[in-house]
Amino acid sequence: MQSFELNNIWEDILQEIKRSMPPSLYDRIAYSIYPIDLQNNEIHIGCMQSFIKNLIESQPAVSQPLHNAIKKVTKSPKQLVLRDMNEEIGIDTPIIEAPPMPLPSQEEPYQEEFYIPVYQDPVVIERKLPSTEQNSNMTEEPIHIPDEPMVVPKKIQQQTKPINTLQPKDVPIDLSASNLNPLYRFDNYITGNANRIPFSAAQYVSEHPGGQNYNPLFIYGPSGLGKTHLMHAIGNAINEKQPNLKVMSITSEKFVTLFVESIQKGQGELFRNTFRNIDVLMIDDIQFLENKQGTKTEFFNTFNELYNNGKQIVLTSDTMPDDMDQFEERIRSRFQAGFVATMEHPDLETRIAILKSLIDWENKNEHILDIENDAINYMALQFNENVRSLQGAFRTLIASASKETMPINLEFTRKILANLIKHEHVTYINIETIQDVVSTYFNIKKQDLLGKKRKAQFAFPRQIAMYLCRDVVNESYPQIAQAFSRDHTTILHAYDKISKEIDKNQELKQQILEIKEKLNSNKKHDH
Repeated sequence: MQSFELNNIWEDILQEIKRSMPPSLYDRIAYSIYPIDLQNNEIHIGCMQSFIKNLIESQPAVSQPLHNAIKKVTKSPKQLVLRDMNEEIGIDTPIIEAPPMPLPSQEEPYQEEFYIPVYQDPVVIERKLPSTEQNSNMTEEPIHIPDEPMVVPKKIQQQTKPINTLQPKDVPIDLSASNLNPLYRFDNYITGNANRIPFSAAQYVSEHPGGQNYNPLFIYGPSGLGKTHLMHAIGNAINEKQPNLKVMSITSEKFVTLFVESIQKGQGELFRNTFRNIDVLMIDDIQFLENKQGTKTEFFNTFNELYNNGKQIVLTSDTMPDDMDQFEERIRSRFQAGFVATMEHPDLETRIAILKSLIDWENKNEHILDIENDAINYMALQFNENVRSLQGAFRTLIASASKETMPINLEFTRKILANLIKHEHVTYINIETIQDVVSTYFNIKKQDLLGKKRKAQFAFPRQIAMYLCRDVVNESYPQIAQAFSRDHTTILHAYDKISKEIDKNQELKQQILEIKEKLNSNKKHDH
């Protein structure tokens, strides 16, 4: 099934569930599940935490509305296949599971909620903000901006204003150091296979700050993938929906600077009042505290104070907790105590979606761009390291364009971006190309390669094709599974099996090399 069809179906299912499930129960479930695949008689749903899967399986008050909604929307009963994504993606950091949740009464009144579903494939979500008292002065049209990094002009930086707090002590708290970027929001964040779990976890935190399941939320990923955007989106959403909470968003560098200044000026008590009496603490690039011994101690004490009082903590880092050697074990264990959400490099489809979103942003600001699809695909293919490099290439291209060069075609794009590309991929290999080449190599029909026959003459080439889709194209497991009409775990098994077999089977190793040569024979030599 095409991703946009699954997206539409899933949103309809969620709306049906909401009508028949108490709001508090719907809240817990909706943010922790997402669709993976819809086959003829099955719908596969990913569960972000093990206890959610167990809850659905054990409680009819949860499973029955879900079954009924699926049947109503799809017009036929489907077998519900629940998949624990912690196990499938190999999360080995400890996750605190919530205690058994009492099921609320079905008599609770229905209440309209604010929800954005998370999908397997890239999707740009455009919707009007809910009409509430706190955002009545905001524009209804969502703002679309590129992923991080982005410099926001000073004139539109969010101004700090006095807000109430839920803190028991009436202490003055200076939030001027908080650097929330008001343009980083959930509704202009593009999701794909590489970031769907962090995105869903971030949404949950924004709705339930201080909740046990995602506290602290530790967002891990290499530089330039959107961690900062996601962290700021949490803070902005909390400010809109719960303006009585005090939110502090700060970089680790700024945290260190404030701590050192407080010591120099003898204002340690003021520093502690500021950071230990807020409701939400968000620190970007926490790994930079590793070599700051005094600051680490102060941070540890602040962390404990907030955590013990049920306050939300969000951290971003390009280093996993286990690899932070300069942090004491007591600090690393705190990082791992909640939920570690991992971001990966965006796949090709996500990069294309990001570029199209950038183009939409320019057009909405009356900078009319006309870029041919070949040029968009070319950029997405070349700049695959992170969102930052992709955004830089896009800015370079449009800065060089003029009315005379419209529409921007592939030839113009290659010429302008030539100096930014170290190793040009002239054409790219996709899943379908691999399926075609493998079918031809083993002299079998493509329909048999993709079919259900388990004979070795079909199953073995099928596993090789699945392996190559991951090894050559670096496609995500869910995307490969969809292309082969298989389960996610089937692709994992095939990749692991072929990977291990190559090292000890020279004949297989030779076959893989020959197939790769045939894949490359259809394209020009790389420059």
